Amino acid sequence: MLKNKINLHGDVVLYSFFSGITGRLFLINVMTAISYAFILPVMSLFLINGLHASPIFITFYSLGFALSGLFFSQLMGSLADKGHPVRQLFMISVTSLFLAGLAFSFCRQPIEALVIGIFLMGPGNASIPLLLSMIRKHSLTAGLNATRLNTQMRSGVSIVWIAGPALAFVFADRFGFTFNFLTSALLAAITLLVSQLLFSKDKNSVDTGRAEKTQASKAPVTGMIWALGAVMMLANLSNNMYLTIMPLYLVHELNLPASFPGFLLGATAIMEIPVMLAAAHLAEKTGKEPLIMVGFLFAAVYYSLLQLATNMTELIVLQLFNGLFFGIFVGLGISVIQDALPERSGFASAFHSNAMRTGMMAGNGIAGLMAQLAGFKMTLLAPLLSVCCAALLMLCINRNLSTKKSSPIG
Repeated sequence: MLKNKINLHGDVVLYSFFSGITGRLFLINVMTAISYAFILPVMSLFLINGLHASPIFITFYSLGFALSGLFFSQLMGSLADKGHPVRQLFMISVTSLFLAGLAFSFCRQPIEALVIGIFLMGPGNASIPLLLSMIRKHSLTAGLNATRLNTQMRSGVSIVWIAGPALAFVFADRFGFTFNFLTSALLAAITLLVSQLLFSKDKNSVDTGRAEKTQASKAPVTGMIWALGAVMMLANLSNNMYLTIMPLYLVHELNLPASFPGFLLGATAIMEIPVMLAAAHLAEKTGKEPLIMVGFLFAAVYYSLLQLATNMTELIVLQLFNGLFFGIFVGLGISVIQDALPERSGFASAFHSNAMRTGMMAGNGIAGLMAQLAGFKMTLLAPLLSVCCAALLMLCINRNLSTKKSSPIG
């Protein structure tokens, strides 16, 4: 009898997640991720092989696209906090992604790709933080656990990115880049249609209301919030330095098969999904900040042991530490920022996304420079230094929070 009740409760939980507004947000979240997955992974290959651009042009495109994304994400997040409907801003952003897919399919010159990246992909990039803002708004309106909901939504993106990039390369090789871009545009168009249909009756549950306008405009961005942003940036910087150099190190210095780095990344993605879901539950007992510090400890162990691993078996076993690190970090990071600035969910979501994006840009640039000067293996020590700095800064933040909580005045 008890077993039946437990099963029934589990069915209700699953049903409640995959139905209603939560299920609609999950569906739109996954569809948006798939749309991106057909463009982003193959862009460098498209610039070099498709448009015959010089390798340095990848830097120009990446910088222009990233800076545009930073600007539009923060702009639209601020507009949402000032009372503009988040759903409408999201639709504008996905429309930009749709137009980018169409424009890339007709692109024949590198400069055209740069213009599309800045003026269409940049605004399209704002769709992710806007979606995070809608998820946060829905969790507050429906009385749901925001941390658990964030990790559930993020797990859907992780599932997409296990197979998405691999399929993108296969389709580009077999059918050409135009097929990828048109597929992305089609998925963006479907996302627009689904968003219009699913949210037409429930827009108040995901839109930032006018009543929040005054409160949001008064909420300051404190030094602690900037420090949290620095933590996110440093941790993602370490991850992207690793992602940039690891394939080159394994293939050129350890002489492993060229396909092995892709397998390793897929194995990590599979491991991080259950970790991020479990982290949301565990954080309710331990707190998010201490658990993120534990994640950084796993990262330090992984980057240290990576210097000693020499064969496939050892590298596969080590992915347990990498999966624990990134699952905890990516699962709880957005919730930590949103909790620190609850009155401005739009700004907080964009701030987190931009901190992560800044870390990605810095990580890619530093990795290339260090690899040129010191070689691949020595460069893989840089992620260790970066994540240790993130852990130290997080320790200071955690102590500051503990002091405030224990203070009789606070």
